[in-house]
Amino acid sequence: MSNSFSRRAAIAGYDLVAGFVDPITIGAMKRWWFPSARIWASANGARGDADAVAANLPTRGQKRIRSKAAQLALQKNESARQQSSDANAAWREVVIKGGDGDPAAGETTRRRAGSRHLAMHGPLAAAVGRRGVQTVAWAMEAPGALPLTADAFMASDNLEPVQEGPEFREDTLMRRWLAAPAETGMVGDIAYARVSWPVDIPVHGVIVVGAGVGVEWDIFVRMRRDHDFAHAYTVHGLAVVELVSPGHGLRRADHLYGGESFFQSAPVSAGASLAAQVRETGRWIAWARRAFSLPVGVFGVSMSSFAAQLAISHCNAWPEAARPDAALLMAHSGDLIGVTQGSLSRGLGLPAAQEAAGWTAADFAPWGEALGPADKPAIAPEAIVSITGRRDGVTPFRDGEIVCDNWGIPPANRFTYGHGHMGLPFRVIMEPDANERISEILRCL
Repeated sequence: MSNSFSRRAAIAGYDLVAGFVDPITIGAMKRWWFPSARIWASANGARGDADAVAANLPTRGQKRIRSKAAQLALQKNESARQQSSDANAAWREVVIKGGDGDPAAGETTRRRAGSRHLAMHGPLAAAVGRRGVQTVAWAMEAPGALPLTADAFMASDNLEPVQEGPEFREDTLMRRWLAAPAETGMVGDIAYARVSWPVDIPVHGVIVVGAGVGVEWDIFVRMRRDHDFAHAYTVHGLAVVELVSPGHGLRRADHLYGGESFFQSAPVSAGASLAAQVRETGRWIAWARRAFSLPVGVFGVSMSSFAAQLAISHCNAWPEAARPDAALLMAHSGDLIGVTQGSLSRGLGLPAAQEAAGWTAADFAPWGEALGPADKPAIAPEAIVSITGRRDGVTPFRDGEIVCDNWGIPPANRFTYGHGHMGLPFRVIMEPDANERISEILRCL
């Protein structure tokens, strides 16, 4: 009784502050996280060279980069970057290729090195100063580029080349990593996914998960168990395939921070990233179906919800093995162009960069159509679960509701909370009815 009361009290308390979470979080990202990340990424790309970093800083930062504190921060960051790079290389030999060594230890070592490197955001920003720092290394294209066609969202006919790493145990889960050819066309890029399944719970379905923009789950040392995708869904009897999105984590270019490539020339860069993730999703679904012989769903949060929507819009033309059986959409929208004008994008300065490059509403229109969901999904609406937040100004709430209405997603599969974009996932963790619903759908397929 006391646990139930405490849980209800926690939910009620969190609901009371629902209106404050997004403004505070997005404000902090605008003022602190994005400028700090840009300084950090610039230092990485410059290999710690102060002159190269200074070229990307405002006048005040150009002066401060010469200080002893800044020089020390650059040196420490470069050491952390190199250690992370070395740990990644060693990890690939053991955890991907199955070389000699303990995969669990290799995983921990890589994450710790990556987390230490990420933690250099703070010292670098403190030494250089964030004021006036550009939030994104813009590479905006002039309007006129042809929008993507349906072919861009076709899963490959060749679904086989997936490298399977050795199985290893972490806590109550078995894990293994997968590697496959990337669909981005970028030299050296490799698509990665981590597979997790429970040790003591029978598995009745699989879900392929994509995270939100900038979320580098594959780098963090350890999240709280109930905040981790794998733990959150394996408790419901699901195996979880967590894909690494293009431009994130293990796939991030040295001179960029996680997710920056998505925004650099949006909507062009956003479209390219989503198309690659959609095609890679088909490969992971086919692998999961072959490995587990169970129904497979696709789950997208925020940025990845667009990829999930595109997958279930176009999968009727995919190889049968690659088609998802169900879908879970969290913080989703049918209007990517609207998202590029939303609260997070405004904080980044994306609309201003687009306007400076000459983009107009008429230029956006064909891109919005190309990257939007189909009129009807290619899977049964009864197999789709939606989670939205009424205060969401990043992927606006009303746009997600329009998708649900147009697709005929039944009321029992629609979960709406009074939260914004940043607060919504934690609300779902506290009351996982939607997670139970997608689990039940997969169980019954």
